[in-house]
Amino acid sequence: MGFAPISLEHYIRKHMKNNPGDKEADVRKGLKRCIQDALAGARCHCGAPIWVIGSAFVGHACFTCITGEGWPESDYEIDEVLAKR
Repeated sequence: MGFAPISLEHYIRKHMKNNPGDKEADVRKGLKRCIQDALAGARCHCGAPIWVIGSAFVGHACFTCITGEGWPESDYEIDEVLAKR
């Protein structure tokens, strides 16, 4: 299947609903930093493109290295990053 595209704003709303203890400003800052990095071509240590949503919380890595799963099955990724790839 692959990633399900989601806008930055929509993802932040979902994240805050599910993680009310997080600070929205910190979430936004981390995601924006990782979006910029991904658009600039940032790669995981394994060579794959970084997964923005996971990388914003655990450091620059791809989906597989973060989750241990081989392929995303409707997991979210920021739409503007997917469009560039």
